[in-house]
Amino acid sequence: MGTLLRQWRKSRNVSQLELAMRANTSQRNLSFVESGRTHPSRDMVLKLADALDLPLRARNEFLLAAGFAPFYPERRLTGAGMELPYRMLERMLAHHEPYPAMVLDAGWNMVMHNRAAGRIFERSVPALALAEFSSPEGVNFLRLVCDPKGMRSRIRNWPHVGHALQARLRREALACPGGPSEVLLHDLLAHNLLPPFSASAPTLEAVMAVELDLGDDSLRLFNTLTTFGTPQDIVLQELRIEMSFPADNPSDAILRAWETHAPERASNSSTRALRKTNVLSKAAL
Repeated sequence: MGTLLRQWRKSRNVSQLELAMRANTSQRNLSFVESGRTHPSRDMVLKLADALDLPLRARNEFLLAAGFAPFYPERRLTGAGMELPYRMLERMLAHHEPYPAMVLDAGWNMVMHNRAAGRIFERSVPALALAEFSSPEGVNFLRLVCDPKGMRSRIRNWPHVGHALQARLRREALACPGGPSEVLLHDLLAHNLLPPFSASAPTLEAVMAVELDLGDDSLRLFNTLTTFGTPQDIVLQELRIEMSFPADNPSDAILRAWETHAPERASNSSTRALRKTNVLSKAAL
């Protein structure tokens, strides 16, 4: 417990004195906990975890390290007790049509997506290539975007998009050391799938649009991120709902036209592959 506490305190860049004040304890007591001279109570463990603003998964790890049972559940998204949030996610994805939306877990795996997102993937990546990014956890969205065999070759402004994705992934890795984002970041860097740093930057707009070249169609999209505000379950806290919006009128018109003519492409092999991985990912959760 002491080693884990010290690691998290340093990753949060918080001194012993500051953390002690946040947790309403003394610096001496906190020092004894870190050195192993004092065994903290369950209430103190939860106070320290709250003072460090730890994710729910890390709070359970704190409790286990101190010899207590985990407090926060980790239920399957399609399991008992999760019917309401699951229906809410389905409703959000459906209501966002004809614009793309998807649900990602902590490792950037797609666990759900709407039809509009599927239409973009099927126009961007061949079915065989898409299968390479699939696993029981689902299609890994970041690998799909960053790999030249995936969507990367379709992104016109890849250097700027890649920098933005890398910055977000680094923030997530710093917020949860040792978590899925940090593992994914190291792997992408090791395989040179993220662009090198560049000081040059385009003229800044209100939002950065992703520019997609899809053959006869070109899309400019910007994204928003939604999370559960008061999650009490580990799976729910780690989910992110990614919603894309058209950045200009032509992109809006294209997305609406695709929805109108969607039945013509219903048998596309990429769409079938996405449906299969979507079922697998929901089963895994």
